Amino acid sequence: MTAPELSAGSQAAMTKLPLVFKALGWLTENLYDKESNPSGIINAGVAANTLIKSYLLDRLNSISDKFIPSDLEYNIPYGSSQLRGEIAAIFNRHFNVAEPVSEEDITVTNGCTTAIEMLAFALCNPGDHVLIPAPCYLALENDMGCRAQAVATPVQLPLEESMSVEQISYFEQALSDIEASGGKVKVLFLMSPHNPLGASYPRKVLQAFFKFASEHNLYVVMDEIYALSVFDHSDGVASFESVLSWTDLDSYIDPASVVILHGLSKDFGLNGFRMGWALSPWNKDLTNVLRCYSAFGYRPAYTDRLITKFLSDREYIDSMLQISQSMLASNYKHVAEFLDQHAIRYIPCTAGHFVWLQLPISACINTLKKLDRLGDKDAADVKWTAENEMLVWEDIARNHCIYIPPGQSFFSAEYGWFRLSFSIDKDDLDIALDRLIKACTTTA
Repeated sequence: MTAPELSAGSQAAMTKLPLVFKALGWLTENLYDKESNPSGIINAGVAANTLIKSYLLDRLNSISDKFIPSDLEYNIPYGSSQLRGEIAAIFNRHFNVAEPVSEEDITVTNGCTTAIEMLAFALCNPGDHVLIPAPCYLALENDMGCRAQAVATPVQLPLEESMSVEQISYFEQALSDIEASGGKVKVLFLMSPHNPLGASYPRKVLQAFFKFASEHNLYVVMDEIYALSVFDHSDGVASFESVLSWTDLDSYIDPASVVILHGLSKDFGLNGFRMGWALSPWNKDLTNVLRCYSAFGYRPAYTDRLITKFLSDREYIDSMLQISQSMLASNYKHVAEFLDQHAIRYIPCTAGHFVWLQLPISACINTLKKLDRLGDKDAADVKWTAENEMLVWEDIARNHCIYIPPGQSFFSAEYGWFRLSFSIDKDDLDIALDRLIKACTTTA
């Protein structure tokens, strides 16, 4: 007697589970702790802002209430009016909005993962493509494809063109290739500030993206999840500009084609609360569709009530964001100086929690020697390959006890790149950097 087969979609989903998810198992089994497990794995891979953890815990503990009768009931799946009002106030205070954001524009979900999946259902038919500049967040493939069956399609382009208008030609080619094979592109998905490059798109690049999307009748999803983690406002640096701040958006695209994502996880350091939100002030039909889907993204009534209270202390929130940005700037400066000192290539960043770096080939050589896989090959002939990158990644995680995700986790076109999160305790960061450089310099 055997159980019926899983659906075809479920079987396909199992093949898409990113391999690097197994690193979370390694972390759980051997997580670093300064006192109890100092030789454990330091998590410098997950984009979580732990720098402000003490500020958050103090505040949340001070406002945590006893449960009340309404906490035992169903709440509004797309967020109470009070919660959405406080979220709207975040946009209106910090995103330099051209027109005030209303609570009626916002759909709250249990994390941006759910919001992305809802948008994939709302905007795509099964098999439709979503173009995404690479390198990009690997989980988008799962978020869009696992159930909605949209096809997340990274567009490979030279790293040096990632923030330039010239990259549009690669999107034109990708779209042409998809249509030539009988497929259809429905959405352009952009992250600004960018993950994993940690930079904001210059305005002229966004203008070019919007024109491209308009010419091909595409929706644009703007993921602005790191909008309030911009820490460098120097002259000459492309500053972050939310799409909500554009007074001339309709000169480049119908605003009804644009959706914005944001949430608690990154800027507010509250990954575990699982709360994100989507808004398109210009498209009420889409807002209504997302609200129809919102029952699949419920959060506990108590969580909504606590976060409403948390966000309502606007003086605290604004101060906390300034502290966070200052601490991110300090840690990034610390990491950049270290990488410069050790001649490790990286992409300078101005926002987010991480830096995109390329380890020297010596790291690859050391790993191959340790595994006795160098053979008769001369060290000078060793190159970064997909296989070598994964071997180095596992060696660094399991033997040097630092977890940083490899470039393949971001559809990187070039091997040997890794994303290092610097938004961790500075003492832990120093240990992680020391372990990383030993992985690059110690021979077996």
